[in-house]
This record gives sequence, structure tokens and C-alpha cells, in this order.
Amino acid sequence: MKRFILMMLALCLFISFASAELVDRIVAKVGGEIILLSDIQKMLLQMRAAGLDVEKVTPAEILQELIEQRLILQKAKELDIRLNEDSIRKYAENYIKQLKSQYPSEAEFRQDLAKSQTTENELLEYYIDKLRENALTEQLVERFVSAKAVVSETEMRNFYEAHKDSLAVRPITWETGMILKNIKASQKAENQKLSEIRAIYQRIMNGEDFAAVASTDSDCPSKARGGDLGFFSKGMMVKPFEDAAFTLNVGEVSDIVKTQFGYHIIKLEEKRANELRARHILKIIEPTMQDTVQTRELMENVRERLIQGESLATLASEVSDDEQSKAEGGIVGEYDADGMPEFFRAAIMATPVGEPTAVLENEGTLYIFIRTKEIPSRLYSYDEVKDSVGALLAREKQIEAYGDWIKELMEESYVEIVQ
Repeated sequence: MKRFILMMLALCLFISFASAELVDRIVAKVGGEIILLSDIQKMLLQMRAAGLDVEKVTPAEILQELIEQRLILQKAKELDIRLNEDSIRKYAENYIKQLKSQYPSEAEFRQDLAKSQTTENELLEYYIDKLRENALTEQLVERFVSAKAVVSETEMRNFYEAHKDSLAVRPITWETGMILKNIKASQKAENQKLSEIRAIYQRIMNGEDFAAVASTDSDCPSKARGGDLGFFSKGMMVKPFEDAAFTLNVGEVSDIVKTQFGYHIIKLEEKRANELRARHILKIIEPTMQDTVQTRELMENVRERLIQGESLATLASEVSDDEQSKAEGGIVGEYDADGMPEFFRAAIMATPVGEPTAVLENEGTLYIFIRTKEIPSRLYSYDEVKDSVGALLAREKQIEAYGDWIKELMEESYVEIVQ
């Protein structure tokens, strides 16, 4: 009966919208509140202004949404659920700003609003209402719906068995191995940088101006400012640097400090509250050309040993810098063609199964990949799709439980559709 009433209402609303003038009237009562025909038209215009496709949305569906909004707000009021209204408004205002930024000018944004017969303030209030509704719905759904959307292991297995033949077929995949080697600075290169920073330190101790030396000899971009790093508080710098800086007095220069970036000399310039302002001189520890050549020669040797039949697991354990794959015998996973690392996909797929790729390089790291075996196309196993099946069934249960909950609220509040 209610469906018939909604269908008749939709016809009446369509006729009203099609007429030249809108004759406002009550179309529904929700508890002690009313919904007007103009409320439906207003929401339709706001949805259009928000960029939503309203061509397939019927007036009856908009009315149903407005009824649900009223029910949720009434239930939230009854339970004294409160939201951070300032935060909601700010979020909506930021969204309007983002929407405006997509237009070439403010005038064109307002022209679009005018076409939709709405204003910026009305659009803002629409977003605020939607955010408020979503936040309240989330809290109420968690309390009254989610507990009814629990899916058992038996339900998931039964669904899998009943539908496994129609589930997506897993494409051909390959078990894939990898040996990774970072190009690192040798001890010789590190010693060279230590020698350089010691010479700089001696110059500072002999009275040379710290900022002047930083501007000519530091490897840090801050050299353009005489090594000035500005103000910083604890937690903003790497720990060895921070530990040294926070023990200095104003005007004092630290000893040489080693961090993951290289060797530093720090001078404290100012202190205020919990912040420091310091300068530093940095000599970066980085691989030399010789280090790069030696690491590549090592990996070329590893590749040749793989070709000669040595075990991937043995070589990964011996050489690789990737701890996770080392623990798995060099295996990084099972992938189809699209799942291969994008940067190396062409090289991996062009190399026959069972053979190592050439030594590949990206951003200071060398790689060798090998497709160790091909796994034919097959149905996904239960364990592979378990999470997806669980999410699907939970979603279905949640939709059903939400519908039942709305019906309960409608009965509690007494909803009347006015013909």
C-alpha cells in the first residue's frame, strides 16, 4: 500500500514540477515535523548544483531521503547525540572552496548556481546537512545496525561454494623472486667525508665565520642561508642531530655529529620556549662512482650464478638487502602481468620463466627479478576471496538491517504520506 502511495505521489510531484508555478503544500508528516513540496524541489536543485546526476532520481526517492533524514535527526535528538558543528561547517566551507577552484572565475561559478536556481549559501547548507546526516547516521548505524550485520564463517563458505563458478577467474600468474641491492657508500667514501668535515671543524675552531663556511662548504640546501635551519622543536629532526642540538648553549658549536644523512657540525643561534634556531654544515655520505661500479659487478656475478643454477634462496640470503623476501627464500609474491612492479614490468615479462632479468636500476638500488614458475589460470580459492565475500555479505546484511531499522523508526515516529 505504501509503495502505491509513493508511486501516486511521484506522479503528483512530477505534474507539480512540470507546471509553471509551484503550489506549495505538505507532502509528508514525520512525527511532529512536516515536509513540504518545496523541500523536495529545493533538495533537487541543491543536488544539481552539487554536480550530482539528478536525471534518474525521482521525487519519491528524494521524499524518502528527506523522511529518513528527519527520522535520524529525531532519533539523534532523543539520544542526545551531539556533533562538532564548527568542524562540520568548516569542512563544508572548504568543500565549497574546492568546488569554486574548478571554475575559471567566481562569475562562472555563480552563473552555474543561477542555472540550478540555488545560491552559494543554500549549497553550503546542503553540504552541512549532508555531513551532519552522514555523521549521525554513522553513529546510529554503529549502534543499531552493525551488530546485525555479522557474517559467520559458515555463511561465507556456503556463498563461495554456491557461486565459485561464477566468480572472476584468476588469470595466469607467476611466482616471482627478487634480489635487491642498495648502492651504498664504501668505508673509503665515508672516511673521505669524515676527513673533510674534520678539516671544516678545525677551521671553525680557528675562528672562521660559521655562516660563511656553511655557505661555501656545506652539502645541504640550507647553505644558501648560511646553514640556517630556522626554528625547530623536538621531534622535527633526526634523533642524533636533535640530541646534539638540544644540549648546546646559545653561540656554542657541537662536535661532529653523524646521522643517516652524513656528518654535521651544529651551531646554536637562538632559544625560545621549546624551540631552537640553529645552523649546520653537512657533508653528505654518498656512494662514489667506484662504489656504484663495484655493486653492479656484484649483482652481475649474482645473475650469472643464478643462470648457472645456484639457488635463489641461497643467493638472496647471501646478497639481498630486502629482509622480507630474504626470509621467504627470495620470493616476493605471486603476480599476474598487471601486478608486476610497474617500473620493471616490461623487462620482467620479456624474460623467459626460470631465467633472471638483466640487472635493473632505479634510484640508487639494483634489482634482479625471476619468474620462478608459471601458475595456470584457475578459480580463486576460498582463502583468496574470503575477505571480499565477507565484505559483500556484510554489506547486504547491513542494507537489510538498515531498512528494517528505518521501518522501526517510521513506526515509532508515525510517518504519514499526504496525498
